[in-house]
Amino acid sequence: MADKKITALTSIGTATARADLLHVIDDVAGTPTNKKVTIGEYANALMAPVSLADSNVTLTEATHAGRMLICPDVSADRTYTLPTPIAGMHFWFVGPNIASGAEDGHDVIISAGTGNSIYFQGQVTFCDIDATASDISVVGSDGNSNETFQINVPGHFDIHLVGVSATVWRITGTVSSDTAPAFAD
Repeated sequence: MADKKITALTSIGTATARADLLHVIDDVAGTPTNKKVTIGEYANALMAPVSLADSNVTLTEATHAGRMLICPDVSADRTYTLPTPIAGMHFWFVGPNIASGAEDGHDVIISAGTGNSIYFQGQVTFCDIDATASDISVVGSDGNSNETFQINVPGHFDIHLVGVSATVWRITGTVSSDTAPAFAD
């Protein structure tokens, strides 16, 4: 077994368990070291939630992708700027993190870039929380140039963005507020 290539090993396939071990090489750019990690430890580490700062933030694949991004009760309008999309890269925004359950007094803006070369495709469900009757609608991007998504004074939002190509972020989710969210160039 010591002389077997990894590609020659038998696949564990669907029998994979969280306690199973993976071989990893730590610090590839510095001093590479062979280490082990369970599949459970690996999955937990890569999916640990990240609390975003109450400031404008430029997101990165290494720190933010594939994780729940908890947005704070922002003290001013805040912009979270996405990196260039890679097919399959995923960002999940939830918020605002308000103890009282009241609406936030400021907006959250998710930016795909500038110059309309990177844009959103898709729709979100808008739930108007001050309507006298059930008021639910769909708000969609134009699919070819909308590079910002503005969540206006949110009560709650749950937004998923998945890279489709090097220029397109697919957006889906829900926004609950008195004011509809908006896509713009």
